Amino acid sequence: MSEFKFACPVCGQRMAVDSSASGAQVECPTCFQIIIVPKAPVEGSKYQLSATQYIKPVVLPPPPKPAAPVAPQRKSAVLIFALILACAVVTALFLREKIARPWAERAKVGPTNVMPLAGSPLWTLDLAKATFPNQAVAGEIHGMDFVCRRAVFENGLLMLRSSTGREPEMMANVFVSTNVFYTNVAEILSGRSFDVGTNHAGFVPSAWLVWHEGDLRVMERFTNGFALKLQFGVVSSSNELPGRIYLCLPDGEKSYVAGTFTAEIRNSRSHHLP
Repeated sequence: MSEFKFACPVCGQRMAVDSSASGAQVECPTCFQIIIVPKAPVEGSKYQLSATQYIKPVVLPPPPKPAAPVAPQRKSAVLIFALILACAVVTALFLREKIARPWAERAKVGPTNVMPLAGSPLWTLDLAKATFPNQAVAGEIHGMDFVCRRAVFENGLLMLRSSTGREPEMMANVFVSTNVFYTNVAEILSGRSFDVGTNHAGFVPSAWLVWHEGDLRVMERFTNGFALKLQFGVVSSSNELPGRIYLCLPDGEKSYVAGTFTAEIRNSRSHHLP
């Protein structure tokens, strides 16, 4: 083994080691720094060798652990979801009543702010005391408040209904024509009026009430003994028949309906009870 010399890279101290020590870590006797012995030089080289200072590798600290995710407050989330769902259901039910239907099926709906008329003072069988209220048709049927939401005239039958559905809760109907096979009954009655007292002679329109008692649909018909004032206007270009009615019936609950209406005109070849 041959020796070779090299210098400390920190203080320049010259040292001699055996060539087998190349790459070893030694301590400089002057500056006490740890240095790495260089590789032995090629024979005949004139270059001065220098060791390499040993630099302790920097050990980086481990990255911080990610913060544990905050557990969602499940109870609050459920309550909020339930509240949103309840609001959506209420909104859907509200809008369903407000959506307009096609004209062929659309009901003639009266004003929503109409209230039932004020009870028994308006009930009278004396036509001289009967006057038309200046509001949409309302009243009482079998002791229950009634407000007309839809009026239909079909083949001489005037139907005043409490709702726009197929099965209204209450109805007040007046049959004013025997010409049930005419398709222009509304035009024939346009502008006509009827005053029917309890002792009326001649043709008497029939009237009947329809209401529900639980799941039971009840109908009561009257062919005499009632008081009726009925005035029809002129059929409009939109196929509607306006009018006014004052009807008081001799039942035990003193049922009555009175006010103005605009009836949708329907024509069919044969008449049927609603």
